[in-house]
Amino acid sequence: MASSQSQKLTRRDFLKFMGIAGGGFVLSACAPVSAPSATLLSTATHTPTTTTAPTSTLMVEPTTTLTPTHLSTRVYQGTNLAGWDVVLGDGIYAAPGEPPVSLNDIQTIHYSTYSELRANVQRRRIMAHNITFKRIIDEFAFRYVHICEFKFRLPFIPSTNNFDLNAQTLEGGLFVWDGRSTRLDYGLGFQWLLNPWMSSFGEIRSWRDTKGGEWESVGYLQPDTEWHELRIVVDFYRETTSLQIDGIRFPSCFTATPKPETWGIEIAARFQVEIISVYPEPLGIRAIHKAEFKDWIWTWEPQNSCQVFLPFVRR
Repeated sequence: MASSQSQKLTRRDFLKFMGIAGGGFVLSACAPVSAPSATLLSTATHTPTTTTAPTSTLMVEPTTTLTPTHLSTRVYQGTNLAGWDVVLGDGIYAAPGEPPVSLNDIQTIHYSTYSELRANVQRRRIMAHNITFKRIIDEFAFRYVHICEFKFRLPFIPSTNNFDLNAQTLEGGLFVWDGRSTRLDYGLGFQWLLNPWMSSFGEIRSWRDTKGGEWESVGYLQPDTEWHELRIVVDFYRETTSLQIDGIRFPSCFTATPKPETWGIEIAARFQVEIISVYPEPLGIRAIHKAEFKDWIWTWEPQNSCQVFLPFVRR
């Protein structure tokens, strides 16, 4: 673009151009999505959108009003997912004659060193979607860089010969819901496609907010029963993301997705893991899906304290 006047490249524009997020550059071709400006409001009490109260809250003295300069690093972690909420997701299907899918079709079991998500526990001709999540209501959630890590594995290998245990997907993500102004859910979601009847078996996908929301293939992970390590970074200020599995970086997108009117008016961060049981048709499969998760860490880094590392450029 020709111009008779020179234009100054701001720090924010430079960081977007380089694609930097929370300590590294991001290989992503997604167009930037503007996150809310996180206008400072007086503290108020908001009703959660689920019947279960959040398991973690920011503890603040009633007479203290936080400002961005008071924000400090926070770390939440656990060996298993005890205390997380469990809800039925929207990736569901019921074959003709089957009652609707319900919470009775999903389950999350906690053991001493891991938690196991289960879907289609009643062995019906359905797809059941288990979302197990940790939510923190915090009006300053957009002022942080969020770094989430956990380990996951399948206790079985999906195959076209396995009618006992099988799978459609394993998923996860980090989002912040802005119920006050934009009414959009910002963040990053990933999916591991595990239906053995599909040609895309083993694909890693990233959530995009185009065409009303869709999954895009970004790589491949061989289905097995080994433990895998996932790391997600979402930088709301720079509108960038990072997705790594076993140290391998995959392209990812910073997304903004509309949600139903029934969602609340709070600002809430949400760390979630998910599974969807295998699509039963046309064979009438009644298989259970199971996946294990452990050693999760959720770090909140104030945006102004995060270090920035420029990508290495080979001459």
